[in-house]
Amino acid sequence: MLESDVQLYVNSMARIRERINFIETVNVNQINIPPPAFKAELMFLQFRKVLEEIAFSTIAANKNAYSVLHASFSDQWKAKAILEGVNKVNANFYPVPLQAPISAGHDHHFELFAEGYLTPDEFVTLYEVSSQVLHTRNPYKQGDPMIQAKYTVQEWVSRIQKLLSWHQVQLLNGDLWVINIPSTGDIHAYAASPGSK
Repeated sequence: MLESDVQLYVNSMARIRERINFIETVNVNQINIPPPAFKAELMFLQFRKVLEEIAFSTIAANKNAYSVLHASFSDQWKAKAILEGVNKVNANFYPVPLQAPISAGHDHHFELFAEGYLTPDEFVTLYEVSSQVLHTRNPYKQGDPMIQAKYTVQEWVSRIQKLLSWHQVQLLNGDLWVINIPSTGDIHAYAASPGSK
């Protein structure tokens, strides 16, 4: 039996949380990985897999429309290409980071974060940085061999967590999901609708 799109999405979020937890464990040296280059490679491999998971989760949220454009979407492995493909179908595909809900009876209101989360441009930056870390540098390449990561590992983790801890995903038909990823326990997906102001 096939899993529902929402369950596929929740499963993606669970894998992202596991990878982020692993990055944090490696970053604070709870696992001894010498030399430092190996540690960086391991963490940035996880970042790249997190980004790919974010991209695949957006496909789960827009599977029917995306599969019309790309019959073999399961063979797409480049996060940037997947995001571009989904964007052609649904310009509102990227997760919208939300602050914790303000509740009044059965209604819940969410304020948006203005900054401090992983933006689509930063998604591309982190993907490119991760690729640079994972690939062997050409020994004949001129210039500084140091890879400029823009943020520290912990700052990248924090930006991803802020993007996804509470977030909204909009389906092509306009339906909204609000997703909560607590630090432990079950991940929750709620059908939502925009409230009136």
